[in-house]
Amino acid sequence: MGIAPQQAMQKYLDESVAGLADWLCPWVSRGGSLLFMTDYDGTLTPHVPDPAEAQLASSVRQHLSRLARAPHVRLAVISGRDIGDVGQRVAVPGAVYAGCHGLVIDGPGIAFSHPDALAQQAALRAVGEALARRASSIEGIRIEIKRLGITIHYREMSESGRRKFEIELARAINQSRGGRLKIFHGTKAVEILPHVGWGKGHCAVRIRDWALGSLRQPMLSVYVGDDWTDEMAFGKLVGLAITVRVGPRAGASQATYRIDGVDGVHRLLGRLAAAADPRAAA
Repeated sequence: MGIAPQQAMQKYLDESVAGLADWLCPWVSRGGSLLFMTDYDGTLTPHVPDPAEAQLASSVRQHLSRLARAPHVRLAVISGRDIGDVGQRVAVPGAVYAGCHGLVIDGPGIAFSHPDALAQQAALRAVGEALARRASSIEGIRIEIKRLGITIHYREMSESGRRKFEIELARAINQSRGGRLKIFHGTKAVEILPHVGWGKGHCAVRIRDWALGSLRQPMLSVYVGDDWTDEMAFGKLVGLAITVRVGPRAGASQATYRIDGVDGVHRLLGRLAAAADPRAAA
């Protein structure tokens, strides 16, 4: 199979993403085991003003399906969205889906729900409902109440609306009972999550452990994402996976590689899919 995965990873650290594809594709085409983990928003689909409109292109779904069908490849989509939402949007049989930043995982041979996060469901629901009532008059706000989290989208909110929202958010959190919650600021969104020691990085490591038990060794792991929550995963995966940050080269990143945008991710997926399932291209 050629050079060992970890040695190859070090050899290619400073090369371009095109170089990464040039290396990964022969590995996959010769039957090398691959775990491909990816975020959804900002990675498989562009960020859009209304998150409900972030639809996966049919060509990208075809690439993902070809990867998921390959016996020597495992595919996982790890998202801040609710697991049912991301599963419905991707709709690729055989893939592993993780929602609420990895607090819930489901796929063939793997299932997980963080027990401490489950204990905070009632508190999360109460905060979400209170915030929805309090912030109903704020123009441009979108509140997404998920199984194990709340996302407040403010891309279309005015500055005065955002100040009012922050006041109402603080009141809703202060009036919550029996919950230990944390607040994170994402890309034009605020995330409210259970205060537990778990994130996308822990989720990715758990999925990697599962894949190690189902694929022939050695196995290469790849994680692609664009957000600060993905940076947490990049840190956890140092020495365990090839990590790719999607977006402009602004600011430091713990990722091994960068891709300028979603189109680059699509090109990488297309090449990997062709390498993993060459008969489908005939």
